[in-house]
Amino acid sequence: MKLALIGAGQIARQHLACLKTLPGVELAAVCDLSAATAEATAERYDIGAWFTDHRAMLEQIRPDAVHITTPPTSHFPLAMDALNAGAHVILEKPATCTFDELETLLGHARKTGLHVVEDYNYLYNTAPQKILDLIKSGEFGAVTHVDIFISLNILGPDGFADPNSPHPALRLSGGAIADFLPHLASLAHMFIGPHRAAHTVWTKRAASPLPYDEFRAVVDGERATAAIAFSSNSQPDAFWLRVYGERMQASANLFETRLTFDGPRNVPKPLRPFFSGLEEGKRIRRAALATLLRKFKGPGSYEGLWALLARTYRALGDGTTLPITEQQVLDVNRMIEALKPKEGAQ
Repeated sequence: MKLALIGAGQIARQHLACLKTLPGVELAAVCDLSAATAEATAERYDIGAWFTDHRAMLEQIRPDAVHITTPPTSHFPLAMDALNAGAHVILEKPATCTFDELETLLGHARKTGLHVVEDYNYLYNTAPQKILDLIKSGEFGAVTHVDIFISLNILGPDGFADPNSPHPALRLSGGAIADFLPHLASLAHMFIGPHRAAHTVWTKRAASPLPYDEFRAVVDGERATAAIAFSSNSQPDAFWLRVYGERMQASANLFETRLTFDGPRNVPKPLRPFFSGLEEGKRIRRAALATLLRKFKGPGSYEGLWALLARTYRALGDGTTLPITEQQVLDVNRMIEALKPKEGAQ
C-alpha cells in the first residue's frame, strides 16, 4: 500500500517510525505547511516526496491511505479531501471537532467503500489487552466497574497554556482536556460498552488560558459503570486504569508498564493481603525496570499506536475487520458528546 502523511509534527514521528517497520507499505509522501519541516521529515524517514499543499500531494501521489496528524480543527476538511482522492484515512484523535462532522465523514467513507480509523492507541497497550484477554477467557469474571484517571500537568508553556501562542486544542469544547477525552472514552467503551447516561463536572482551579483544568464524570454503560477523570493539577503524572470484575481486579499505569492483578489466592483469608502485597511489589519492581528500558528502544510509551497501526494495515491488506470499526468510532464519540461541558458550565 502507498501511504502519505499530512502534518509533520511531534505525533507524526511516531506514525512514521512505526510505518517504516511494517511490511507491504510504502511511505510515498509527507505534507506540512512548513516547507522546512516537510523536507526535513522526508529526509529523516527516507520518504520519496514532500509537499506543502495536501491537494497537490493527493493528486500526484494517489495514496491508498493517508495519515492525518494535524491539529483537530483541520481534520474534517483534510479527511474529506483524502476520501475524495480514494484513500483510507487514519486520523489522530479527536477525529473531528463536532459529532455532525464525524457523521458526515463516516457516511462519506461508507459511500466510497473506504475506511476512517480514529487513533485509540491506549486500547492496544499491553496492559488493557492482557486484562481483556482474562475477561474473554472468563477468568476475570464480568466487569462491574472501571476507574480511568489521567493526571497530567498541561498548565505550563510546554503544555497547552502558553499565553503567547494559543494551542489549537483550546478551540475545542472543553479546551485542552477535550483533546484527551478520546483516550478516556475509548477505554471506558472497551470495558463497559456504549454509554446510556453520563454525569459530568468541569472546573478550573489554576489561573491559565485553559477554560477548564479539572474534569470528572460517572458513566452508566450497557455492561458496567465507569468513573473517568482528568486533572491538570494532581501530581505525579499518571494514567491509571482500574478494572473491577466478579473474580478479580486489575490496576495499570498506562504511562508506564505497571500492571497488577488481585484475585483469589490459595491461602488463609487473613494472609491474603500479605501475599497480595508481595506479588504487587514484585510486579512494580519489574515494571519500573521495563519502563526505564523501553525509553531506549522500540515504540516506548507509544506501543499501543504501533500495535494498532500494524493490525490496521494487516486488516486492510486481508480485507478483514479493522481493529477500530466505524460503529466503535460512533459509540466512543457519542460518549464524548455526553461528556463535553454544557453551555454555561463552570
